[in-house]
Amino acid sequence: MQRRRIIAGLAAAAAAALVLSGCSSGSSAGGSQSKDALTWSMWIAGKEDKAAWQKVADTVKSEDGITLTIQGAPFENYFTKLSTQLSAGSAQCVVSMQSLRAANYTESLLPLDDLAKKDGTDLSAFDSTALDGMKVDGKLYGLPYDTGPIMMFYNRDLFKQAGVAEPQPGWTVDDFEAAGAALKAKGITEYGSTVADLNLESMIYGYNGGRVITSSGKLDATNAKFADGLDWMASLVKKGYATQASSDSSTPGNDFAAGKVAMYTDGPWSLISQKAKVKFDLGVTTLPAGTSGPSTFAAGSGFGVSKQCKYPEQAFKAVQTMTSEKVLTSLAEQGRAFPGRTAAQAAWYSSAGIEGAEPALKAALAKSSPLLGNKQSDQLSQLFTQYALQAVNGQTSGKETMSSIAGQLGTQ
Repeated sequence: MQRRRIIAGLAAAAAAALVLSGCSSGSSAGGSQSKDALTWSMWIAGKEDKAAWQKVADTVKSEDGITLTIQGAPFENYFTKLSTQLSAGSAQCVVSMQSLRAANYTESLLPLDDLAKKDGTDLSAFDSTALDGMKVDGKLYGLPYDTGPIMMFYNRDLFKQAGVAEPQPGWTVDDFEAAGAALKAKGITEYGSTVADLNLESMIYGYNGGRVITSSGKLDATNAKFADGLDWMASLVKKGYATQASSDSSTPGNDFAAGKVAMYTDGPWSLISQKAKVKFDLGVTTLPAGTSGPSTFAAGSGFGVSKQCKYPEQAFKAVQTMTSEKVLTSLAEQGRAFPGRTAAQAAWYSSAGIEGAEPALKAALAKSSPLLGNKQSDQLSQLFTQYALQAVNGQTSGKETMSSIAGQLGTQ
């Protein structure tokens, strides 16, 4: 997801804005459309990122004869810009979309079911969780280019230093807390706390099955199990097994890379880049399993077609090429995406070169469910930063926190 859920620093965003000023200028998307020349809206972090996505656009040109012009923005500004373009009637034909946000754009994106049926698209070639994540109310709004379950990244060197056995796929909450106590005895903090929506919701889902967005995409902000999960997260902080949570979603990953914590949660889209960043032996495993057995949430991103596009069949043809085995294999080899197409996933495992990554990821995928979006998901994410932060840090109870969140969402 690039998905994706990691927010770049202000300096990187500013640099990206300068890089993208050239590819965002010119006539509106509506005015530049033709059967063989379309525009594509994508989040882009800088020169290297733009060059990688340009190769995808070049593949569409060579295979379909369609010139695809990228119009991008840094991820943290992407959806604001997209919403403005949609309101102004100037949206691009091909639209990049996160599974978590798809529910907010069903009025603007074209359902792809009829186009896929007409073209004979083999949807079974895609990872089922990735494909389900791009659906809202049973309708498909994008073909997934990447996917991934939330997993636990860990510092093998710190575990060895403390004489603690490395966590294996399928480990339990009891195992997790026992490792936390053993690491604490050696002066090592086990876990970097987070209130980022996907990561927090995944940890609690694994702990006791609690969830604030149901399997049908409805809000359940007063879910008692989720409130209990927040209390459990707070207990980890109180016991010294976890850091206090921060409103900065990048803090756990940064603390992990700096060797300040032994573990944190992330998705496979970050594994290869994190491996290049850290100066220790990196491991990955499943989230600790609680009362409901092994489970985690998965999320991803894909490409859809704007309802404002005058040439939806050509745009869908481009989307099919952009999510082809050839393209997704190339992205996997670059470490840019864990592919949404199953045949391309082997390339990612080969490129990762991390011992145990393949069995761990396959175990997580087997027990993952798509975290469906909701029209209030963005607001919920903001409220987690405000209220769940207090709960995890022991300032309020989980029940009080979720009552406050439900009141803000108008769901009490």
